[in-house]
Amino acid sequence: MKAFLLGAGASRGTVGTFRVPVAAEFGETLAALDPCWNDHYPALALVVEHLGLSLDPAKWSLEPVWSCIDYYAKLQASLPLPKPWRDESPQIKKALLAVYGQRCDDEADRTADDSTLSQLFQNELQAGDVLISFNYDTIAERLAQKWRHQLAAVPRDGSGVVKLAKPHGSTSWILDLTSRSVTWLSHDGQPILSSLSASDVDCGREPLVLGAVHIKSELIREVQELGMTRGVFDAISTQWRAVVEAIRDADTIFVVGYSFPREDQYGRFLVREGLRLRTGSPRIEFFEVEDRGAERAREIFNVFEGHVRELVFRGPVQPGGRVNRR
Repeated sequence: MKAFLLGAGASRGTVGTFRVPVAAEFGETLAALDPCWNDHYPALALVVEHLGLSLDPAKWSLEPVWSCIDYYAKLQASLPLPKPWRDESPQIKKALLAVYGQRCDDEADRTADDSTLSQLFQNELQAGDVLISFNYDTIAERLAQKWRHQLAAVPRDGSGVVKLAKPHGSTSWILDLTSRSVTWLSHDGQPILSSLSASDVDCGREPLVLGAVHIKSELIREVQELGMTRGVFDAISTQWRAVVEAIRDADTIFVVGYSFPREDQYGRFLVREGLRLRTGSPRIEFFEVEDRGAERAREIFNVFEGHVRELVFRGPVQPGGRVNRR
């Protein structure tokens, strides 16, 4: 069995000049898509100003902005002044949809057949494998279906299927703030492919996506029960259990544009717990831009604590024109 760990670099590299940014490029991409972003997302603009992130207010990373919002939400009682912004939750969800939502749904259908991800899904992905996308967008699952792989959203199972897990949620998952319900897979067990829109957010239907923050409240049962959103905990904990089981069982692990972010300490812990359940070490093949190959190799050895049978560098994720061979 093989496991595929896909990060932001997988989407970014696959679509070429189309803007699907990593977290550090989020502000710049949002400004390119919406030059009036600071008027449409005033809370985000105020957070950027509050943090003094850049002389150019459009060039900001998603992680510190979302972390600041999250810390204010959790630690407000410890601060002497109220937060200087409001309505930040719907605004950041709308901004995420503007960048990673329906525009990425549409772009997935135009992905080149000789792109790295297309070739990987054609030649390597098989029934019984586990596809793990840490991305909010639906590019990976749409591309897998394009190559006629039958996907089953975890925890659904069955013969002849590729399991799909999305540990950080998806722009297509629905958190209904009125009913406090979560919809993250279709009735037949297949993944939901269509992203929500800004109008959905206005109607109280937000995408269930985990913030680029240190403390992921979605993985804490007590927090979600207090907010009467137990379905959030159930959905996200199910995804991470699938990750741990895949790390436990996979003979080969493909790491595609995923950096194992240091702020995801819980994720590193869960990966290592999966390794503790193994009887042998996996072969790991990873894709990364050339000048970061050595850095990523060191990070993989660090995360996997040396439990690597063989480490193979496959080069960068390409939108087409060159195939990454072993």
